[in-house]
Amino acid sequence: MTDTILVLNAGSSSIKFSLFADGGADPAALASGQVEAIYNAPHFVAKDAGGRILGQRRWDAGQPLGHDGALAHILDWLHGTQAEGQRLAAVGHRVVHGGTEFGAPVRLDAAVVEKLQKFVPLAPLHQPHNLGPIRELLKRAPDLPQVACFDTAMHRTNPPLAQMFALPQELSDAGVRRYGFHGLSYEYIASVLPAIDADAARGRTVVLHLGNGASMCALQGGRSIASTMGFTAVDGLPMGTRCGAIDPGVMLYLMDERG
Repeated sequence: MTDTILVLNAGSSSIKFSLFADGGADPAALASGQVEAIYNAPHFVAKDAGGRILGQRRWDAGQPLGHDGALAHILDWLHGTQAEGQRLAAVGHRVVHGGTEFGAPVRLDAAVVEKLQKFVPLAPLHQPHNLGPIRELLKRAPDLPQVACFDTAMHRTNPPLAQMFALPQELSDAGVRRYGFHGLSYEYIASVLPAIDADAARGRTVVLHLGNGASMCALQGGRSIASTMGFTAVDGLPMGTRCGAIDPGVMLYLMDERG
């Protein structure tokens, strides 16, 4: 019997997954895939580590699955593939916001999920969708170990001053601070940088996460010391649907003069 680890990344319109054979520090990739357009015209595809299609399905437009339905289809497909000696041993989740409390991966239970729910106002487009599959799996398989890894966690090594806005201390203490995001991407970059450029990995490096969401991160010895993203994931660089850094006076002008 081969133990497997499922990794889920639940977004606003898709759930992506990867399946690994539990190999300790070096798990082997078995399959990956996604259900996309889950509220429109859902499409499921799964491929093996070599890119060969293992399964796919399309639903007609007007047949939304939602997050629960998409997760159920992934789990049903995995159950079918596990008839040949595979056992799901654990699930890992990408969660956008861990606040100041969670600076490392954490084992999930109902109490931890309730703490993470408090960060929904800080990441309303991501956090609810991240938490949905966690709650569903807690109901379906309460004894199945689940672990959350956070996009904010790597930036907890930023110096306190880099995390603060020029606002009253009381607001910083209440959680109005720079959290930084894309930390899982930067953590990976920092992990492979020594093999590419050992001098850069030991020194000061600026690295970029570029996509529909985009940011930059300053690394010193592989540790995050500053990020262009701040209180939310809309600050910093211009992005696909986010303007990035903007003078707050522009917002006041638009409200006062343009309604």
